[in-house]
Amino acid sequence: MPRFASCSIALFALLLLHAAPAQALVDVQCDGAIQQTWTPGLKVLPRVVTHTNASDYTHCTTSVSAITFGTLDVTASFNNSCAVNIGPSQATIEWSDGSSSTFTFQGVSANVVGNIQVFTSVGKVTHGRFQGDQVLLVNRFLNTDLLACLWPQGLTRLAGSASLTFTRL
Repeated sequence: MPRFASCSIALFALLLLHAAPAQALVDVQCDGAIQQTWTPGLKVLPRVVTHTNASDYTHCTTSVSAITFGTLDVTASFNNSCAVNIGPSQATIEWSDGSSSTFTFQGVSANVVGNIQVFTSVGKVTHGRFQGDQVLLVNRFLNTDLLACLWPQGLTRLAGSASLTFTRL
């Protein structure tokens, strides 16, 4: 078998393995901006902090025509550090049509992509519109912002871009 054909078959097999199941349907996908604060500031080692998250999802694509944007505001206290989010979280997003979705998620994974730190959380809608959907939150921040983790007051604030996807399985 020619080398090109075997590589093509391997690539096709990989794509099939990572493709969403046929029955999965994206109910809503949003992009916007995020601002987070921590009191006291995040350090390298975990400690209990109060975390606030204000996300404005200004562009949403969904089959529900009345939903064009959403606002998420969260305040919670839990063990957290610059390296890892240890505590579970719950959030409620208010949709532009007056409805809301409450979802829970556990922890955050972090990856560096170029000069951007990408935080990803996965959860589930527990109440409200899109109940039962899987939730994917992705927040992106400049890596240079994380140097504050080494300062005496710690990292107290981050601002960046955010995306949110609700998928019905």
